[in-house]
Amino acid sequence: MLLVALYVLVSAAGDVYAAAYFQQANVWITLLLSFAIVSVTFNVLAHREGVAVRVGKSSSLAFVSLNCVTAISWIGLFVGLKYAEPAIVVTFMVALGPTATAWLNALIRGQGRLPKSDVVASVLIAAVGSYMVWIAASGNAGIEWGPRSSLGIFLAIVAGLSLSLTSILVKLLFDRGLSSRQVLAHRFYGAILLLLGLSDHSSILQELSQHWLAIVMIALSTIVVPLLLVQEGIRRVEPFTVNMVLSTAPIITFLFQYFDSRIVPSFYTLVGNVLISAIAVGNLYFQYRRSA
Repeated sequence: MLLVALYVLVSAAGDVYAAAYFQQANVWITLLLSFAIVSVTFNVLAHREGVAVRVGKSSSLAFVSLNCVTAISWIGLFVGLKYAEPAIVVTFMVALGPTATAWLNALIRGQGRLPKSDVVASVLIAAVGSYMVWIAASGNAGIEWGPRSSLGIFLAIVAGLSLSLTSILVKLLFDRGLSSRQVLAHRFYGAILLLLGLSDHSSILQELSQHWLAIVMIALSTIVVPLLLVQEGIRRVEPFTVNMVLSTAPIITFLFQYFDSRIVPSFYTLVGNVLISAIAVGNLYFQYRRSA
């Protein structure tokens, strides 16, 4: 669980940095180059540690599905960060994540009926997510509502739903004996292919030469380091528990927003963040009591 908590801290800082950078940058090219760096990095790490990166036929469908939902969740997150307040974008993702994960985990992995505390926590988190939608639409967020804010929020919601399915698919691959290095080495090809279709290829070299340091920083702070942490966390605990810990991410992101001068601290956003974190901690307590 400590690894997942560290993931929350690192990714929150990276998300705020990326949100500020994307205001002036070419999002598609930046993400294309970042994901290329990420994919190469994880393949190199796998080879250096002597981990075979080949995937058997029995796991091919799961990897194709993982590539699709990875592309949707990460690209949705980053575009959402460009057009909406980061703490709200993260809230949308983690508010929907536990609810969807709980039911998908029971359905896909055949774990039967959910404990009542998990169901209650899922409903409460979804309700707070709806409250955050109201904050953004009513102009009470830290960033003024703009013409593309609704797009950012919609993509954040889609990303949250996709993220929950990502946790399930990763766990399934682990159950089939694959290592975290194998999963990380192969999960970003779909995002790269999608971004190749969305990017202006003639501007790639110019963007890389002018902003290579920012691109590397985004790749490391938002993807490489956080995923190394959370992948190991997912291996050790159940997906629903992972998402409960991730539910503390909005309040951490809110605090990091003080380093971004364009964001005005919003009491409404903070209330939503605190509610999400309180619900997450409460559910973790009930899970601990059940396992004790």
